[in-house]
Amino acid sequence: MTRRIRFSLQSFIVITICVFLFGMGQFHRAAGAIVAPVWQDEYLLTADQLGLVISVIFMVNIVAQGFIGSLLDRVGPRRIISLFLLILAFGTLACTFTSSFTTLILARILLGLGLSVGGVGMYMLLARNFPASQFGFLNGLMVTLGGFGGLLATYPLAVGIARFGWINVFIGLSVFTAAFAAAVFLVTKKDPVDQPEHSGPAPGFLGLIKDDRVRPVLIMSCVIWAPITAITGLWGGPYYKAVHALSLEETGLFQMLFFCATMASGMTYGFIDRWGRFSRYSVILTGALTSVASLSVLALTPDMPLWAANVLLFVMIFAQQFYVPLIAQLRQVVPDAAIGRATSLYTIIAVAAIPTFQTLFGVVIQQTANLPAEQSYRLGFALMAAMVVTPTLLFTFSKAAKQP
Repeated sequence: MTRRIRFSLQSFIVITICVFLFGMGQFHRAAGAIVAPVWQDEYLLTADQLGLVISVIFMVNIVAQGFIGSLLDRVGPRRIISLFLLILAFGTLACTFTSSFTTLILARILLGLGLSVGGVGMYMLLARNFPASQFGFLNGLMVTLGGFGGLLATYPLAVGIARFGWINVFIGLSVFTAAFAAAVFLVTKKDPVDQPEHSGPAPGFLGLIKDDRVRPVLIMSCVIWAPITAITGLWGGPYYKAVHALSLEETGLFQMLFFCATMASGMTYGFIDRWGRFSRYSVILTGALTSVASLSVLALTPDMPLWAANVLLFVMIFAQQFYVPLIAQLRQVVPDAAIGRATSLYTIIAVAAIPTFQTLFGVVIQQTANLPAEQSYRLGFALMAAMVVTPTLLFTFSKAAKQP
């Protein structure tokens, strides 16, 4: 029998921590689109250098995920999450002391290391404190509530930078993150409230990759976060500046609209996963194909007006939240003893795709610099559509992917 979510004090604490973990990750991933033009002007960065500065945090995430899951399994979320949040606070502060492209890269590496605990730490807390049947819905709830972090990194961040300067804003973020780390350490319990609902052997990374039920999820994880982050975390800002001549604050306003899409979509997918009558396979496939269609129209339509571009990007970002049922499917097919490693592997692949998307988009812009900006960005959107459709086709024809 499916248990209801228990709204105890501990449940409230866990959900609150998860919301802030997800929200802080969303903030730093989205902030790139706002600070990118500022850093580009201040440090005279080329397009490919800018892509590396923003995407390096995701490269660090890839390296860190392998041991983050193991540390969470062995030591527990309380100490590991607190420690890495302190690293995040220090990395955020370090950004304010940079004076060149090289030192900015080093500071972003440190920031990325701190961010690496967010996704896996959230999944671990949810898995250890709530029944597996609620995982998809709760993850959708985290996307919605934690999406306020991404929302703050759009128009509000642009206004804050315009009025106080980006250095003062980053100092404030550092102080808040350090305080949050202390709060996590003080209020998080060492052990889960409930024992696991079911047990099983703990396969390693190779065993998970070989599992026919896990492999389709890992294939689709290549394109869950990367398309969204390529736009909301980096190239959305330069796109609006170069193609539509928008100011920083105007760009932030549209970026805020896109994060409203992620928040509304996260809860929508969560409700569908918990109470809908559609299979996860069909929901995931529909979301991915909708995203591909939106990007394709952006790529194929010359001189697209601003309102139409906004609608298509909104639809793409809304549809991309199919990772809510995707991670729920992973939770269902993996034994409790391996959930840390499974979500780490899932995150490694998903995060690895982010710098790939962002950097290749930047390469396209750089290599087509002799073309009008509108044409360069259309080629970038075409590349993104092709990169999303490839794993989607593999997922479509996988028999194991059709499991409930």
